[in-house]
Amino acid sequence: MTTTDSAQAPPSTSVAHSAERLGARSPAAVRAERRAWLILWVAFATFCLLLFSAGKFVVEFVSSAQVDQLALVTNSRGRPLVVAPGSAERTVLTRTELSVGTAIALDRETVSTIELELFDESKVTVLAGASVELARMEVGRFIKQQHLVLDQTAGVVQYQSVGPIDVELPNNGVAHLGAKSDATVWIDDAGHTTQVLVYDGEARIESGGQAQTVPRDKRAAIVDGRIIAVEDRAQALLPNGDFARQDDGWERHDFTTNPLLDVIGQRFWVAGPDLPDRKLNALRVVRENSRGEHGETGFKRNLNNLDVSGYRHLWLQAYVRVDYASLSGGGYLGFEYPMMLGMTYEGAREGSSPGPWSIGFYTANPDNRPAPAGRAELWPAGEWQQFRVDLMNTDPENIPYRLREFSVMGQGHNYDARVAGIELIGE
Repeated sequence: MTTTDSAQAPPSTSVAHSAERLGARSPAAVRAERRAWLILWVAFATFCLLLFSAGKFVVEFVSSAQVDQLALVTNSRGRPLVVAPGSAERTVLTRTELSVGTAIALDRETVSTIELELFDESKVTVLAGASVELARMEVGRFIKQQHLVLDQTAGVVQYQSVGPIDVELPNNGVAHLGAKSDATVWIDDAGHTTQVLVYDGEARIESGGQAQTVPRDKRAAIVDGRIIAVEDRAQALLPNGDFARQDDGWERHDFTTNPLLDVIGQRFWVAGPDLPDRKLNALRVVRENSRGEHGETGFKRNLNNLDVSGYRHLWLQAYVRVDYASLSGGGYLGFEYPMMLGMTYEGAREGSSPGPWSIGFYTANPDNRPAPAGRAELWPAGEWQQFRVDLMNTDPENIPYRLREFSVMGQGHNYDARVAGIELIGE
């Protein structure tokens, strides 16, 4: 059997020819191939970057897309003023829905208030003299989230939150009100002091690089941008009301309609009621042997226009004992009682003088003399009892805004009465 030459040719001949062709590629072809690969890799990287950016955009859009909400006016009083978004003009409130950017600015020419319900059912009460802007009221378009931000610059605003609320304050401060909180934010007239009073829940205040949590029944103040230590919400407002330093800080008051014919009363320091936790000094006022002329004996104290506008309650309490009065009930005109407590003050309307407020204590009224309800208390003779009243529990026109003077005295013809442990507490 014979074989051909082709069959007998070495097997490496075709491989050699292929290598020769590969080695024979021009440099230009090699560069073109490299450029093509580079372009492919760049295109792939660009595609990946675009895909990542698109995903990131979708995530951010879904998480940050917000829908502005409205605040509903549920009640208003007086002459409430608002400033529409993008405007500087104050106009009288005429609508029941307020949009983001609306500013509420209440003056004190009238006793004005506005009550709002926010989209999450939180409630905001703006009192006379306050200014607050509805800065942000948003809910998430795609996910469950919300933002409530109000910018308060003056006065007193009461907040009852359902969800969290941020209240921006002067001097770059902020009060973060927790969910289900009840708090008052109170900015003084000069804008130097901001107080946060917490009635339920808690608030976290931040200012000047400081932060402080204010829990329930506590209060804190920011003075010129600095946070003051947290204290009890209830604040004593009447120095030496327990007469521990006798008449220190008090001004004596003696009066009779005819000093040439009649006598003035006398003051004595005596022991007060027996309390389990403390002993009290008592002021005793006595007038004897009068000749039928009206007389007054006691003390007055200047309260220097003390601002109490931010308190929800203003408690006046004292221990009172009435031993004798020659006049029946409240005397001939209804203001002659053996022991009286009184307060003069400015009301919520600027410059107003409601009242003055007073309460008289008497032991009997056989002659049926005037003793108006709310102005007089029938008191057991010769017994110490505590009297307590909330001076804020009155008509809006009569609510105290600034306190001027407090008085304690006996009035009438002949009388003998005592008082001890007088306290004025704002909270």
